[in-house]
Amino acid sequence: MKKTGVTKEELDKIIDYENGQVNFIREPHPKGITTGQMEWALLLALKNAILNDSLSTDPEDVRSVCQDKGYYDKANFAGVFKAPRNAKLFRKALVKQGPPEPLSSEGQDALGELVKRLASEGDQ
Repeated sequence: MKKTGVTKEELDKIIDYENGQVNFIREPHPKGITTGQMEWALLLALKNAILNDSLSTDPEDVRSVCQDKGYYDKANFAGVFKAPRNAKLFRKALVKQGPPEPLSSEGQDALGELVKRLASEGDQ
């Protein structure tokens, strides 16, 4: 996260890491389903980086979180991650039942922007 300029203080505002578990204190609440899916995919990469030292996202973890948070669109879920503007956030596009995919440089930048936005939301 150093590459994106995210500070420890900003991370501390959005996540709680205790007893080997990462919990999000602040969560995204976008209006669109597609945006929600992408923001959760980025946050899950952050969680995986903290827990497993790998800035990558498992597509089935994204599916589960999106179902829980109300951002799941069964008919279009896989297509969202194949769209060029979203696929470029990962080294390879996320695919159903596929392996975890690392974030690209653009994905890391997008995650940094998301973390900064979520961290600043509570300051207003």
